[in-house]
Amino acid sequence: MGNKKNPNRIWTVVICGVAASAMSLPAFARDNGAPVDIHTTITGVHEVAAGPLAGLHAEAKVKGKVVDIYLAPMNFVKKYDVAVKAGEEVHIVGVETPEAAGDVVLTREITTGTLDKRTGIFHENMTIYLRNDEGPLW
Repeated sequence: MGNKKNPNRIWTVVICGVAASAMSLPAFARDNGAPVDIHTTITGVHEVAAGPLAGLHAEAKVKGKVVDIYLAPMNFVKKYDVAVKAGEEVHIVGVETPEAAGDVVLTREITTGTLDKRTGIFHENMTIYLRNDEGPLW
């Protein structure tokens, strides 16, 4: 047979390598959860120092359940002055991903503003984009 390479075998190796790379990526890098599009009020903000979702997190009540909202790593937060505080009304777009410690919303974009309780209209102040179709922006 000589040194002739089997093209099918090469593609099998390439496909297996790509699949292994995708499977080894942490869930937060893949953005493959249930879509989230909510208006809520932030109830707390904290920093997680270590782990795959280290960085700035917020909490909010959604449908009677406290939800962990992951924003971004602290170096990204500091570089772009990403800031949210308890009591702030926000519109969150992202995905909900099951993590070992519970469900986490991976924020794609967060818009601060105020919700007019009388009309139900959310008046936007500022939108911060944190992820796109390829994943995180950091």
